[in-house]
Amino acid sequence: MTKNKKNTSMVAVLALFVALACNVHAQTTTQPAQPATPTVTQSPTNPEDFIRLMFGPVIQIQTGPSQEDLEGLYHTVWQRIGARYYKPEALVKSDWGKWEHAYDGKLLSEADLDSAIKAMVGSLADPWTKYTSRADMKAAVSKDSQDIVSLGINTRINPDSAVVISFLDFGSPAYNSALRTGDVLKAVDGKPLTGMTAEAIDELLTGKVGKEMAITYVRDNADATIKLVFAKHFEGNSEATVLPGKVLYLRLPAFSQSAYTAFEKAVNELKNKPGFEDSFSNIVLDLRGNPGGDVDLAIHMVETFLSDGVAFHQEQRNGRIIDITTKRIRPFLPFQGKDGSDVSVCQTALLHGKPLAILVNGSSASSAEIVTAALSGNKRATVVGTRTFGKAVAWTGQRLPNGGFLSITISGLKAPDGESWHGTGLKPTVEVEQPRDATVDYQLLKAIEVLTKGK
Repeated sequence: MTKNKKNTSMVAVLALFVALACNVHAQTTTQPAQPATPTVTQSPTNPEDFIRLMFGPVIQIQTGPSQEDLEGLYHTVWQRIGARYYKPEALVKSDWGKWEHAYDGKLLSEADLDSAIKAMVGSLADPWTKYTSRADMKAAVSKDSQDIVSLGINTRINPDSAVVISFLDFGSPAYNSALRTGDVLKAVDGKPLTGMTAEAIDELLTGKVGKEMAITYVRDNADATIKLVFAKHFEGNSEATVLPGKVLYLRLPAFSQSAYTAFEKAVNELKNKPGFEDSFSNIVLDLRGNPGGDVDLAIHMVETFLSDGVAFHQEQRNGRIIDITTKRIRPFLPFQGKDGSDVSVCQTALLHGKPLAILVNGSSASSAEIVTAALSGNKRATVVGTRTFGKAVAWTGQRLPNGGFLSITISGLKAPDGESWHGTGLKPTVEVEQPRDATVDYQLLKAIEVLTKGK
């Protein structure tokens, strides 16, 4: 029976109940009282009692997924992660098999399912393999509509329980402050962070745009406190400009389609000006604060500066099959790579030969690290700055039937030399810290010095 038919039947039953009830009421008010015991059973006045009397016990109508549906989706998630997760040894170490029937008979609601999946996925302790419930997504949308944002501080909890800044979102209040990746956080608005969960700390570091918050952290072996004001994050613009000293400065804030399109446009506008090739002798590519993004765009960036060489190696798991691939850049064919006003600089050899330095820091991650590893690994670029974030994996995501979202880490990446930088980051060729509270870009100055003076 369809839902509409069920509703129609219920309306008819209730209408019958009302009619009978009204009829009983009319009879008792228009006829004189009779001393004899009534010969008919008194009609019930409660609809459920009436339906039970007429049709037997009331059957509860199922309004949500059944227990079988809930358990089925739970097991589907368990199977997918077991088949696709890129580190099978981690599944064995975490005893993944114990989760298969851990919630049999215990999932009675969608909230139960959300909690069960989060507990199972969380056991891998992998920030890229995670489950986001529909309720979590709704809450995030609600916060955004209310101008509730984060300070841009991402943290991790070390084995010694210290809360450490792992990443600073570019363009956020935290990124533009004296805070640095690796700093130990002690308190927020005077509230100690010791013993708090990662989720609770993340929630604490969010607030309404315009609100001020005091952050206590360790600086020079002593506690220091700074005040930050919540504001929406500014990703930054893609840039292409020639600096004094004939240095072509290129800036890409993220490997998103919009940022990369803007990057190509900025470079091409510069390229189409008369005398472009002679206007610069060295190139600085600024990837500081670049969180990564589309791997294909990272490959395009490598192509822009590298004429020949290995970009990266990738190992991807699908069940018992491990696909090992190598992304290699090959030289242009004789009829390719030629300049023209209608040809993007990224499709030419214009930037292949001139000395190149890459600027990175602790918030350079993922695709930004792919580019850095590829160009430095092929001896094409000098890397200047501080150690990068350390993300050398790729994940795939899928919307689930219950409205939740599941992401699974399915592959690991390695530099041209076969080494992975996952969890360790890439060490710069020339390490230079940007002093806290400095108004001069010392890292950029060092990159220019390295290019022009070879130091």
